[in-house]
Amino acid sequence: MPITSYALTEDQIAAYRMDGAICLRRVFDPTEVSDLRSAVDDAMSRPGPFAQDFSAGNGGGFFADLFVWNRVRRLREMIVRDCLGEIAGRLMGARQVRLFYDHLLVKEPGSSDPTPWHQDAPYWPIEGRQCCSVWIALDTVEYVRGTHASGELYAPKSFHGDSRLVDPDLKELPDIEACRNDYSIVSWDLEPGDVAIHDFRTIHGAPGNLTAKSRRRGLAVRWIGDDIVYRMRPGVPVPMSESLKTLAPGLTNGEPLDHPTFPVVWEAADR
Repeated sequence: MPITSYALTEDQIAAYRMDGAICLRRVFDPTEVSDLRSAVDDAMSRPGPFAQDFSAGNGGGFFADLFVWNRVRRLREMIVRDCLGEIAGRLMGARQVRLFYDHLLVKEPGSSDPTPWHQDAPYWPIEGRQCCSVWIALDTVEYVRGTHASGELYAPKSFHGDSRLVDPDLKELPDIEACRNDYSIVSWDLEPGDVAIHDFRTIHGAPGNLTAKSRRRGLAVRWIGDDIVYRMRPGVPVPMSESLKTLAPGLTNGEPLDHPTFPVVWEAADR
């Protein structure tokens, strides 16, 4: 059965709000991890209409897909009906939490393509502050502490390694990799069942998968709180904009995402 509770502490909430990223251990038990892996296999065997390959022809594939929960029942049961919404809500300080979408990322053995340093916020047609990603671990991700707090947004970087994403209103992200010692970078050795959670303004990135045999899988589940509204912006990737047109037609700038595509998963008891 899916998890029903997690003993989130006040210290963990404070750490998330200060650093913009936190690791929670053993959120999923071994049986649940096995179910998640099976769900990933199901998703990859029948990719959705918004699936992409981010590989640049340098080795193994880098597979990505959106809104997988809509078509893979086992995955839906794991992320829509468990305690992840409550965890997200308590960390964000939200009274009501909706599932925004899920994002599957799989790096095959030999994939030298890194996930570039980026913030999530510029890629998404939303506005507000209460949004976070729950990264269900089977990959390494690094975070730059505190980068969520300034309110600064940087132009999105294409995961294809080209210039297809443009937002002229945002400045370029600094070269984090070339100046790592100038930043407070944190990562965790994540075991299956652990999760890393980050604010959608926190700068983060991940290396390629240079192992010979091991597939590296990760599922990012995006959550939105009370103050998030729809706001289309330049630079939103085509799969995201097209998926919303298909799955949630009629969204209007400045309005909440009050649509079945974004189900309410958790509400505070005293709401």
